[in-house]
Amino acid sequence: MERSRVLRRPTQNLDAWSYYHLGLARFYKFTAADNLEAQALFQRCIALDPEFGPAYAWWAYALVLCMVYFDAEPIKADLDAALAAAKRAVEIDEQNAVCHMMLGRVHLARCEYNEALANLTTALERNPGLAMAHCGMGDSLAYEGQLEASIGQFEKAIQLSPNDPQLWAFYTYRSLAHFFAEEFEDTVTWAQKAIRLPNCQFWALAHKAAALGQLGRTEDSATAVASVLQVQPEFCLSYAEAKLFYIKQPAQLALYLDGLRKAGFTD
Repeated sequence: MERSRVLRRPTQNLDAWSYYHLGLARFYKFTAADNLEAQALFQRCIALDPEFGPAYAWWAYALVLCMVYFDAEPIKADLDAALAAAKRAVEIDEQNAVCHMMLGRVHLARCEYNEALANLTTALERNPGLAMAHCGMGDSLAYEGQLEASIGQFEKAIQLSPNDPQLWAFYTYRSLAHFFAEEFEDTVTWAQKAIRLPNCQFWALAHKAAALGQLGRTEDSATAVASVLQVQPEFCLSYAEAKLFYIKQPAQLALYLDGLRKAGFTD
């Protein structure tokens, strides 16, 4: 036990420690440029201390989020690199719930759904109070079609960390779960909660637009579409489909794209 604690201690390299925390600070700004800088800072940390597990995990997570929110394409080489880094994080620091959580998120991005759920389960066993692991579990369960359980996980995440820097993500993912459940009014409600928060990304606006499209609220849909395009001018049906590469069930993707089409988006 004592040996395990020693092996899990934070890096003793102060420069590595500084780069790690600078990376976290950049990560939580949630912009494309800051995401890339965070990745570079985590890589510098790893170069200085190759045995500092969390740096690998955060780098892998930042890379995956760059594929979902920013400009990175979900190419195999990058997904393989993210998986290798996340596995290395767990290998170094097996008791670290965050490392397991991020490994689960990488598996989801690779459409390895069983592995995603297994690692998120391990993360919650290691730390039942880890809000972002509950969010990750809720997200994975949504794509499995276990929507009631998914929404329960998001509610748990929100209760555990009501001021979380990723609260906008908790709300946004919950909004999508309600959409898949065809609870379109709830989709709008939770998307709007996300939109009000700092650093919220364009997906919350898109979820709101898709739900309004399904509700047939033409004027509101047009306003929502304009809001999405103001933030993400490239957004269209093909863009959304490409970015939602990790959705498991074709029916869920079809429902979502149908909502966007009804809202006014084109190919």
